[in-house]
Amino acid sequence: MTRKSGGWRRALRRWLLIAATTYVAVCAVAAWQKEAIIFPVRGHERAMGRTAPAGYETWWLTLPDGTRVEAWWRPLPGASPERPAPAVLVFHGNGELIDDSREFAEVWNAAGASVLLVEYRGYGRSGGEPGVATGIADAAAWFDRVAATPGVRPDVVLAYGFSLGGVFAAELAAIRPVAGLAMEGAPSGMVEIARDRGIWLVFTRERFDGRAALAGLAPDVPVLLTHGRPDIIVPFRHLDILSRARPGATVVAGTHPHEPYAAWMRPALLQDLLASAVARADSRADKTLASAAPASAR
Repeated sequence: MTRKSGGWRRALRRWLLIAATTYVAVCAVAAWQKEAIIFPVRGHERAMGRTAPAGYETWWLTLPDGTRVEAWWRPLPGASPERPAPAVLVFHGNGELIDDSREFAEVWNAAGASVLLVEYRGYGRSGGEPGVATGIADAAAWFDRVAATPGVRPDVVLAYGFSLGGVFAAELAAIRPVAGLAMEGAPSGMVEIARDRGIWLVFTRERFDGRAALAGLAPDVPVLLTHGRPDIIVPFRHLDILSRARPGATVVAGTHPHEPYAAWMRPALLQDLLASAVARADSRADKTLASAAPASAR
């Protein structure tokens, strides 16, 4: 009886060791192949031969490593150096292209902002390979170009992202002075994306953390978070994680699936976000002028 019991225990330990080793190996492979997992569909074939539609400008940006990436710019009608307008950088979801993002441009134009539809490296007609770190750096380069564009208010440049694009928008807000941030149906970050797939050991030091980005934002930056309770692509629990990281954000939970709720169904939410960003910038400008005025003029 003792021998049988001892043999059973040894077999159990062996199987547990095999299971643990296999699980660690799966986690390691997931970390090694994370770009392939995060960016699985890149749309090269359907993008070829297509150009920006009427009303848009095609922008190309040559990055420090020589990679050329594309974006489409839709200026607000009437915007000029004499009458600069706010601007929004739009980051689309996974498996999409800027070609699919024109609804975002139209709704932001209607709200009163010029729009840049940002393409990721390796997607559509853009060169290179997509990646987390390079995607964040590219977003910063696009922000700098938009802020320096005549006809744009550099103090009112917002970031908007749907799904995976929401994390890129948040990461941009962590490294550039965005005037407002909107995340729709967005995951909270790489760690939680992995946990959704049963990966609890995340072997990567790369930053891709929407929760940390939100927690580090200046407290007066307006933030909009939306998510659908039935979402099966990005589980609803991500909204709770993000909202807890940003007390005071406008949080909207709906009955919609994995969709950009504000952009498609409640554009007034984006209009309110833009209005808050403009009011914040105007208030800051007034304070700067007041502090710079001579004492006799106060």
